[in-house]
Amino acid sequence: MNLPNFTEGLSELLQDQITGEISIIQIGFLTYDLQEFTADCVSRIAKVLPYNIKAYPVFARISKEHVDFSYRPTKLKGHFFAVRKKRSTPEGLTSSVNWGAAWDCARNNQIVVLFGIQGGTALVATLLAVIMRRKLISVNQTLPPEWELKRRWWIRWLKGWILRRCQVHIVQTPVSRETLSRIYGISKNNFVDAPFESGVSVFSKLFSEIYQNKDELRKNFGWNSKECIFIFVGTLLRFKGIETIIDASAILRTKHDNFRVFLFGPEAAQAKEPTIRDYEAYAKRIEAESIISFSGKCSLHDLAKVYIAADILMLPTQKDCWPKVLVEGAMAGLPLITTSACGAAGSLVLDGHTGLVIPPNDAKALAEAMEKMLDINARHFYGKNAREFCLEFCDPTKETSGYVKAIQTALDMR
Repeated sequence: MNLPNFTEGLSELLQDQITGEISIIQIGFLTYDLQEFTADCVSRIAKVLPYNIKAYPVFARISKEHVDFSYRPTKLKGHFFAVRKKRSTPEGLTSSVNWGAAWDCARNNQIVVLFGIQGGTALVATLLAVIMRRKLISVNQTLPPEWELKRRWWIRWLKGWILRRCQVHIVQTPVSRETLSRIYGISKNNFVDAPFESGVSVFSKLFSEIYQNKDELRKNFGWNSKECIFIFVGTLLRFKGIETIIDASAILRTKHDNFRVFLFGPEAAQAKEPTIRDYEAYAKRIEAESIISFSGKCSLHDLAKVYIAADILMLPTQKDCWPKVLVEGAMAGLPLITTSACGAAGSLVLDGHTGLVIPPNDAKALAEAMEKMLDINARHFYGKNAREFCLEFCDPTKETSGYVKAIQTALDMR
């Protein structure tokens, strides 16, 4: 049975369950979870729009103290797995589908907002929304076109299927506009810009609550004031470039000894992914253990202190759309190092202006970038520019206005 016939048949079966028109305008946000920054975004939108707003998190990671709007509770835990293949973009996938969230979101709302989600639950929600004749809005942060093309064909096909059924596309990063039009054939007439605020409001508050200066914080951490401190922040997945950091640090160690590298974040806890012990053993084998430290996961408040105390943030990723950690580092005035496989390269991370952009999987290039950052004048230049760009781009008012425009555009469609 082809898809049109299938959807028509299923639609008939569902007619007794579907009311058709909803008397009060209701907007449903389907999202992975409700962390502080996602809750902050939905809250801002809910306060502006005169409609009923409800969030439908797929996974149970909800910061209840930050949620002041309606949401559908869930206890579902995501089952993650990685897919890797040479010369192809690595993938981190979730096998769990929240059928209840997809059904409720599509059934109870005139507009379904795919809040940065394009996995299995989004596929189900999209299919149901099409059957129930709901309006769909996609929210997009993407890889650069050349790296999006290296994703597996079936991932791009499924993502394209979802995107082509959305009436409005919220574009959150500069690279997303090009990727959506070039790779997925989406008309720019259906784009609405809403620059990704990226949790700036949350971290601005955290930074304002810290009264120690950089030197005091470094002393509390036991960091030498004369050493250049490089940090990585994030889950210790292989595709984030952890091994590249270790290799680059070993290379730089042969020429300089006035730096340290600290990695903050939890283990991946996935099959075939290295543990912290594995990474430490690897660092020891290549004689980099004296300059590499794995500090584990820390609270957002402590992480804000880390950003203020550090000198450079690096993320030599093999795949990332718009990593919030780069925004958080920029907010603290840190220079940024990332790769061309990152959607923030060329916008937030402007090579030679707010930081340095290198190829992925290139330890020599990372070591050279790190060496340039040993110059304190260069760090001040990049860090100042990174903070200025971040404050200009990651504006909560601009983001909220974009969402409001997109929702109103969808409502006006017939």
